[in-house]
Amino acid sequence: MHQAASFFESAWRNEGLELSTNGERFVLERLESADFRLAIDVGAHVGDWSRAALQLWPTCRVHAVEVAPQIYPLLEAESRATPLGSRLESHNVGLSDRVGLQTMYYFPDHPDLTSDMPRHDDYKVIPFEAYLTTLDAFCRERRIEAIDFLKIDVEGAEHRVLEGARELLEAQKIDCIQFEYGAFSIETRFLLKDYFALLSGQYFIGKIFPNHIAFTDYDWMAEDFRFSNYLCVSRSRPDLLQLLQA
Repeated sequence: MHQAASFFESAWRNEGLELSTNGERFVLERLESADFRLAIDVGAHVGDWSRAALQLWPTCRVHAVEVAPQIYPLLEAESRATPLGSRLESHNVGLSDRVGLQTMYYFPDHPDLTSDMPRHDDYKVIPFEAYLTTLDAFCRERRIEAIDFLKIDVEGAEHRVLEGARELLEAQKIDCIQFEYGAFSIETRFLLKDYFALLSGQYFIGKIFPNHIAFTDYDWMAEDFRFSNYLCVSRSRPDLLQLLQA
């Protein structure tokens, strides 16, 4: 009975990685008419989210950022293979809150878990040195003045990416932000409460579900440390909020 209850609770809380079922594709589809021009996929892995965005947003260019040198060739090959690749630019770099070299950790049996801390004791791990930069610097170097959609999935370091985007955030140059929240907040001590404190002044924030986004104020009961995605929509873009709630 406990196993069955745990299964249903996991489903109810929308724990899952599959774009087509966890609500990420739902978000992309609802924003199809938004006429987005530029998105950045931080923690792109092999580019599943990037390809879905290119398919659904025909006017959008996507910068796919992947730090792991073991994964990046797969991302680059996928970008060349897709007919939409002319709108996809891949980058073998990491985004964080500072510029410089840092030791990162790659898990060959679970390559989607690359992180800035050796969090998974049960898995084989390969440390590697990576060049990290901030989103502010990344955009300055490429003359990117505004971002329509910023997707962040970096295994617990999402807050570092946001800290490295202070200039863009203060200038209100990012319309939508999707970030992952979960158990890694226990180690980083950066809680869902802190994400709301950082972003809620400028953004409506809601948890992503398969067929809706539950926009709400912060509630400590949501501090469950279960892996899920949250969507932030600029308060200056009520048109985007309307598309998502239609």
